[in-house]
Amino acid sequence: MAYFPDTFLDQLKERVDIVDVIERQLPLKKQGRNWIGLCPFHHEKSPSFSVNQEKGFYKCFGCGASGDAIKFVQQTRGIPFEEAIRELAAQAGLPLPQEQRQNPAQAQAKEKRDRLRALLEESKRFFQGQLRAPNGGLARAYLQRRGLTAETISSYELGFAPAGWRNLLDFFGGGDSAIELMLEAGLLVKKEDGSVYDRFRNRIIFPILDSRGRCIAFGGRVLTDEKPKYINSPETPLYNKSEVLYALNRAQERWSRGEMALVVEGYMDAVMLAEHHLTGTVATLGTAVTEQHLKLLWQRTNRIIFCFDGDAAGRRAAWRALERGLQGLQADRHMQFLFLPEGEDPDSLVQKEGVQRFKERANGAYSPMQLMHKVMGEQLDLYTPEGRAAAVHRMRPLITSVADPVLRQLYADDLGHKLGGVSGAQLLYGGESPAPATPAWPGSTPYGEGHAPRFPVRSGGSRRAEWRNTIKNRGGWQPAQKPSWEQEVSSLLLGGEVRGRDFEQALLAQLLNDPRLLLEHQETLSTIQLKNTQLNQLLTELLEVGPDLQHLDQPFSIDQLKDGQSAQLARRILLEEQTPLDDPARELEGCMKTDQLRQLQQEMVAVNARIRQGNAETFKKDFDHLMQLKKDMDRLKQR
Repeated sequence: MAYFPDTFLDQLKERVDIVDVIERQLPLKKQGRNWIGLCPFHHEKSPSFSVNQEKGFYKCFGCGASGDAIKFVQQTRGIPFEEAIRELAAQAGLPLPQEQRQNPAQAQAKEKRDRLRALLEESKRFFQGQLRAPNGGLARAYLQRRGLTAETISSYELGFAPAGWRNLLDFFGGGDSAIELMLEAGLLVKKEDGSVYDRFRNRIIFPILDSRGRCIAFGGRVLTDEKPKYINSPETPLYNKSEVLYALNRAQERWSRGEMALVVEGYMDAVMLAEHHLTGTVATLGTAVTEQHLKLLWQRTNRIIFCFDGDAAGRRAAWRALERGLQGLQADRHMQFLFLPEGEDPDSLVQKEGVQRFKERANGAYSPMQLMHKVMGEQLDLYTPEGRAAAVHRMRPLITSVADPVLRQLYADDLGHKLGGVSGAQLLYGGESPAPATPAWPGSTPYGEGHAPRFPVRSGGSRRAEWRNTIKNRGGWQPAQKPSWEQEVSSLLLGGEVRGRDFEQALLAQLLNDPRLLLEHQETLSTIQLKNTQLNQLLTELLEVGPDLQHLDQPFSIDQLKDGQSAQLARRILLEEQTPLDDPARELEGCMKTDQLRQLQQEMVAVNARIRQGNAETFKKDFDHLMQLKKDMDRLKQR
């Protein structure tokens, strides 16, 4: 993951006009100092999406979505942070920090990649032209028989490589420099005698694009039943099949709009499903699902449905995907497995049963635990103690690979229940008690004997007094005995009585008691996402009615809230939080700072988990990222 300094991000935000960025996706209308429009993140008939051009942020008062230009591009395009930065920087003509520091070797490598991309783009246009030409008649007839419309053929930029040994080579002139570059791009094959010929001949051509829509390779399918049916470009400086998903550039935009993420085994399957309006489909390219594939998917969606053949090969592929996918699962991530009936592929099944029935099958696909239980039931006799014990031993490495500790325990309990008579502890630890937690970071100080702390929740003024005593002059939550940051996050995420709920309610109480704080901190509050969904909804409603407040020196009027549940929640908060505060503004800032610290802590846990996996290729980047997060946290605490 690339690191972008704060100075660069600030410069980018200054250079980019958020209204211009958003108007590429939806129309906006000027209203006073702001711009308004229909929210792209939820269905609405009257506009509640507001854009502040001067401050460079947006806020929807209907669904609560908010952020800056970078986050808008991420959410609407379904792309990771780094790609959104690159896209906006390119539009603004702002060089990336890495490119500013390129040494001569890096510059030379970049120049070669640019030449390869230009060659592949020109080749793609050649293949597309051949499909439209007279000698592409058989290829057009084949695609028509398969049911592809001209619109889909154009959208996926399909082409045709005519029969012959040097059509593409002659198109580029056949000179030595062209041959050298075409060989490196995988467009030519070199024989033992040194002669060369076109790799793709008499085949339908599927351009393989990266997530930014740039051509990096090709796949070819024969028009008959001859073998091999499919061939792909070899690996090149631009193309590594284990790191690429076919049609990702198109599917990621559909995922951001709520369409299901389907992963199939071949690019023809992906295109055929797109013909049936299932455009959120991607395909692996002749390889099993890899960790890099999963990384690309989790960066863009929180629900993956793998679609495999129902035969033995399909079940093996699903099991490999399960093994690699479990460690990436979290509380808000879902992975399912859909097996096709024997003799069916995705296209034939949709044509036979219809799109709605296919979606129903996908929604009812196997969960990881259901798949584990199914496979164990096929391989072992789960009605005997010996069979169940064997299943426990086989499943333990998989369950323990789940990084999220809550999900790991729930999975163990669920699978143990399915096996019958097996507890989650037995499945995870073999019946032994788990070892007490120990600090994971050098120099950290645990609570007591290494156990996560518990924070009792009290009602009324006593809890408020406790909260006030824990807020130091610099703001934020500062326990008397500081734990390691991993233990802090663990207590935040795992405890039944956690600090997150305390500071969130305290934040809402201060806003209800003093509406002036709501208006003074509107921009910061609009970027906060509270973990408690009811409190988050209440915060959204307060921000929505904030501009209409008239009596700023009086507590907030509950009657201004339209939602009955939010009004009831507000009354309860005002009733419980009755102790007057010495400095409400400072305590509000402490609450907001605590939310920011929590987000940094959660990101640190995720980065540290990657470091522990021991990947030598990404260790330096992850470690630098971790150090930067710690610096950001220190700066935040000192403010």
